[in-house]
Amino acid sequence: MLVLFLILAPLLQVLLINRSPWGGPDLVVLAVVWLALSRGPVWGCVAGLAADVTPPADGTVGRTALVLAVTGLLAGHWREGAALPEGRTRDRNPLLAGAAGAAAGTLLQAGAAVALGDEPWRAALVALPWTLAWTVALGALVSPVLLRRRHSVEAEPRVAMRRV
Repeated sequence: MLVLFLILAPLLQVLLINRSPWGGPDLVVLAVVWLALSRGPVWGCVAGLAADVTPPADGTVGRTALVLAVTGLLAGHWREGAALPEGRTRDRNPLLAGAAGAAAGTLLQAGAAVALGDEPWRAALVALPWTLAWTVALGALVSPVLLRRRHSVEAEPRVAMRRV
């Protein structure tokens, strides 16, 4: 489901969100963060690299891939939390993990666009507060649901199929 959203996120971003007068969340950043939170840092990093390949691509080649890969890696590591003595891990607060990943991704996107000359800093600064607010709010709201679902799937006992 999340992989499908990762594929559709750039299209939805361009067709719906970017055309709305009141702004909206960065769906691609959210897709990468949610995949990283539900599957781990490697999935998040790969999702970030794959999201740059999907059209529409704009700006300096590789900028989005780098930013999204770093975002996915950070969000995935944040999800894993601290190690417990038995070798298990304790997940951190999913609300904070989703919000922090969404904020990091949005800020890194804006910073990289300005640093590489793809966007003037004034234009980035005008759009940044609204995009940041939408993305962090949606990231914080949906992340606990995704992580709760992941824990319930992991807790289900797996039954081996036997041939008769």
